[in-house]
Amino acid sequence: MFNYRSQLYALLCCLLMINSSWADDKLRMNMRDADIRALIQWVADNTGKNIVVHKEVQGNVTVISPEPLSRKDAYQVFLSVLDVHGYAAIETEQALKIIPKNIATSGLTLAKNSGQNADMVVSVVKVQHISAQKLVANLRPLISKEAVLSANPESNSLIIADRYNNINHIRKLITELDQSGDSEIELIKLKYANAADILNSLQSLIPANSGNDSQQLSLSMDERSNSLLVAGEASKRAQIKKLVAQLDTELMGDGNTQVIYLHYVDAKELVPILKSLSSSIQSDKKETTSAISIESSATTNALIINAPPAMLNTMKRVIQQVDIRRAQVLVEALVVEVSGDVGEDLGISWVSEDLSNVGDGVAGAVNTLGDLTAGGEIDGQFVPGRGLTFGYFDNGDLQAAIRALDATTKANILSTPTVVAIDNEEASLLVGQNVPFITGQATGSSSSTNDPFTTIERQDVGISLVVTPRINRGDSITLEIKQKTESIAPSLATASDLITNKREIITKALIKDGQMLVLGGLISDELTEKEERVPVLGSIPILGALFSSSSTDHVKKNLMVFIHPIILKDDQHINEVTQRRYQFMQELRARSQKQQWQHEIKSNTKMEDYSTYTPAAATM
Repeated sequence: MFNYRSQLYALLCCLLMINSSWADDKLRMNMRDADIRALIQWVADNTGKNIVVHKEVQGNVTVISPEPLSRKDAYQVFLSVLDVHGYAAIETEQALKIIPKNIATSGLTLAKNSGQNADMVVSVVKVQHISAQKLVANLRPLISKEAVLSANPESNSLIIADRYNNINHIRKLITELDQSGDSEIELIKLKYANAADILNSLQSLIPANSGNDSQQLSLSMDERSNSLLVAGEASKRAQIKKLVAQLDTELMGDGNTQVIYLHYVDAKELVPILKSLSSSIQSDKKETTSAISIESSATTNALIINAPPAMLNTMKRVIQQVDIRRAQVLVEALVVEVSGDVGEDLGISWVSEDLSNVGDGVAGAVNTLGDLTAGGEIDGQFVPGRGLTFGYFDNGDLQAAIRALDATTKANILSTPTVVAIDNEEASLLVGQNVPFITGQATGSSSSTNDPFTTIERQDVGISLVVTPRINRGDSITLEIKQKTESIAPSLATASDLITNKREIITKALIKDGQMLVLGGLISDELTEKEERVPVLGSIPILGALFSSSSTDHVKKNLMVFIHPIILKDDQHINEVTQRRYQFMQELRARSQKQQWQHEIKSNTKMEDYSTYTPAAATM
């Protein structure tokens, strides 16, 4: 109590030294180690304010005022004294609250649209165009002393703690200051450097979400024009342009030369494409000064390209899109010669037309290709007529078709060629002979030469299959098929008079993956006359007819080709198809061995049917 009275007495003595009275609004505040509660009491007495003091408010203060102060200034000095000592003065309609700052800012609520003017609240303001940290420095002198203001660099926002009526005032100030200013977008074209490389270098210097700079500067690139896009303030753009100019310099040596190794495409095929592309780009841009060189290496299947960075980037993108792994197509074929209505027995759905416009179409079929596409129905009870016909096998398994055809005596399987072709690549297969054909000859009696000679041309005769698959969307396949079956007629044997029987299919068909297409309509009409007679007696005139007989065989055979394409998309699919094919071949082999074994058993005669002779024992 005595200490408190002494401090109060010292404060009163200091105030007595004021040269001006309150009436004159001039006073001099000089005090040393005065109790802060005594100062608060003095302010309350002279301002008429009701002051509520927190229990933790205590300590001594020193104020030196060499010049007289107005009452308003003296009150501001009082608030400054409280701020220096860690206290806050919260003014309400009823009283002035003096509490520690940590208590004043703790437990504050987020600002709402309405509230009491004296409520201490927290407000978060998102800054759009300028740096939030820069705003803190600008707003600090403009807000009340008890307000708390800080910036969040990551979200570029301001956090404000103040009375509700002050928050609205601060928001208006932020709106006035948060303007876009001179922020614009600028295009920087590069001549030597790669835009992607420059962008990566700049982004490493100005990383994203770095606060101040990231909000004022935005970087992007345009690969097509090999340019940088810079958005931000003029000063920041100028710094970037200066840095880019230092980086975009011509490199000495082989800086613009690259070796690109190809994985799937032949390098020689890409060279003319890239040369044409580079010429077209230079013509569009009217640039003829830059020399472009594109060569290929056959041993390493690589491209050696020397070109400006922009052109080099364009070519690399084209190469990347072209050099891809293409799917393969396994084309299984079955060439069979049938007689009778085997197609009906197998369950073949014929939907076809006479594509050669010669003769009649399929019996019971629609007559126009337009009707075909419309899905016209066909009567199943028919025999294929003249001209090319096609249909679909109900069972999409070629192995099942082979078993079914092998079980009938009306079918003769000529060949089962199988070939694998890459998408959009031609593949061919030939099973036959290379037969010599005489194309010219000269004898010694000729007046033009005294040396006889004969010219021979060899030709392939047999069963051939040429197919070009093109994989379409939805796993459909366009097949360009050329199938030819050729054989030598048995009537003549001399090379000069060789006659070949030839049946050929050239067509294009659209088929689903795994579906079986059947091509037919290649009918051969064979008329064979046979005469049998008894030797000598059959040659007697008139009476010889009694000892001879003649017959005429009229046989029509239809050549049918079953096409079964399978798309091989990856290695796993290839292994599955290969394993299935191998098992089928093992099955055929086992069946063939069984038939051969049964034939040998039937043909072998038992040993007991023959008389045996046992030689006499040798005597010594």
